[in-house]
Amino acid sequence: MQPDDLAARLGQDELAVFDCRFQLSDPEAGERAYREAHIPGAYYLHLDRDLSSPPREHGGRHPLPDWNRFAARLSACGVRPQSTVVVYDAGEGMAARAWWLMRHIGLADVRILDGGWKRWTRENRPVTPEVPESRPGGVEVRLRDGETVDVDEVRRGLREGSLVLVDARSPERYRGDVEPIDPKAGHIPGALNHPWERGLKEDGTWRSPEEQRARFADLAKCGKPIAVYCGSGVTACSTLFALELAGIPAKLYPGSWSDWVSYPENPVATGDEPGAWAL
Repeated sequence: MQPDDLAARLGQDELAVFDCRFQLSDPEAGERAYREAHIPGAYYLHLDRDLSSPPREHGGRHPLPDWNRFAARLSACGVRPQSTVVVYDAGEGMAARAWWLMRHIGLADVRILDGGWKRWTRENRPVTPEVPESRPGGVEVRLRDGETVDVDEVRRGLREGSLVLVDARSPERYRGDVEPIDPKAGHIPGALNHPWERGLKEDGTWRSPEEQRARFADLAKCGKPIAVYCGSGVTACSTLFALELAGIPAKLYPGSWSDWVSYPENPVATGDEPGAWAL
């Protein structure tokens, strides 16, 4: 959604807006910034508390949330099945996680604010520190089938050559040059690298569908199911959003790299090349 369109609809009962700003290095920074100023009427969604469930031995650093709790959280913010929901962040890639989760739970009209918080404030649009009160809503859990893969499906798909796997992390993390968070560096053997940030222009707005299709030309003609991962299933959703703009269907590997490396027997590839598909 463009800022002009959101500005024209602020205050409408069928609209729900969510601020998803978050920093992995300081998990409370996003909510602090929200309480200082946010788009009028916006509620805050915290990556760890609202958009994820607690991590366990396997499943990655940001497992998918408990769906009933997530639905209740949205309902308390006035979301209904017919609502238009708009999510935004400050360029960290969290809004796309909320977009994917809300769509996956069954909401039909979920949009990402193009340019996010930075564009909104750059254009001197209204902001407020006022936290909105709860509103009555009603979200039912109606999960969409076939939108995720787990570690066993990834292993099988790579072994059989029946799955194209996309790594949405930076080239440095893909190659294994650095790994600031997880215990092993590198990528899942066979994965192609399409960093999520390349779906955005320098000003933080999304590239056009035509530009996205050009980015993903190798995927458009692969003829196989596509699954996307990142470090923990968060910024991979930005690549899923870009793929949707390009008209290319794809699934999420929610546990992502942090789940993959939690299994000592899983192989790891390094360098620029995808590596062997056979596991």
